[in-house]
Amino acid sequence: MNVELGRSSYYAEDSIYLSVDGNVVIMDLATAKRFVGAVVAVGHYHGLVD
Repeated sequence: MNVELGRSSYYAEDSIYLSVDGNVVIMDLATAKRFVGAVVAVGHYHGLVD
């Protein structure tokens, strides 16, 4: 699986994009914040994040 995460300037406010196997999602800032929160929560659950 090929995963890429990066900065996006598509919207007025800088945000992030996520690409998985060539399928790209560009997130507005509110969605990006929820996505990052969810990823951190999973990381905490599995003991991967302090």
